[in-house]
Amino acid sequence: MANQKIRLATASPGTQATTKETVAQLQQIAKRAAANNADILLLPEAYLGGYPRGSDFGCKVGARTADGRDEFLQYFKAAVDLGDTVGNGAGAGDAWVKRRLGGGSSSETGNYSEAINAKGETASQRGDGTREELERIARETGVFIVVGLVEKAGGSLYCAAVYVCPKLGIIGKRRKVQPGKCLKLSSEEGS
Repeated sequence: MANQKIRLATASPGTQATTKETVAQLQQIAKRAAANNADILLLPEAYLGGYPRGSDFGCKVGARTADGRDEFLQYFKAAVDLGDTVGNGAGAGDAWVKRRLGGGSSSETGNYSEAINAKGETASQRGDGTREELERIARETGVFIVVGLVEKAGGSLYCAAVYVCPKLGIIGKRRKVQPGKCLKLSSEEGS
């Protein structure tokens, strides 16, 4: 193993109109990476969940416009829900990675259902299904995927990166609070 080579593929695609379209694009990119014998595919920060290029959300220090509030609400709704919690630093951490969290969802949607996990078994799904889709793509292509996303959990937004192993599924996540957190929606605006 001393001379083992790892082939890294990178791509800088633009975020599509919806998360579903962006995941479909990611799947095509992963298939191309697999066809070129890539071991790891590295994708951009905030690729999934809607990159807000050029948005200011109508915000100035001490003020915010109604249009900006609406724009931020759309941005919030487009963020992905991986089914994690807010928690210190990285949400529920190992409990989330190992699927030890109970039923329900981290977002206001309450989305909870059965899904196919990284091993092809039926498992509980927390969140909007993005985690399971990423795990499926990694499993089917055999490519380890590192992808950035805008994640929502407990009314907050995070800029996160997930590490998706083709054999084990998501093995970790790194997240930081989005700069737009100062624009956090009140509970009545977020519902």
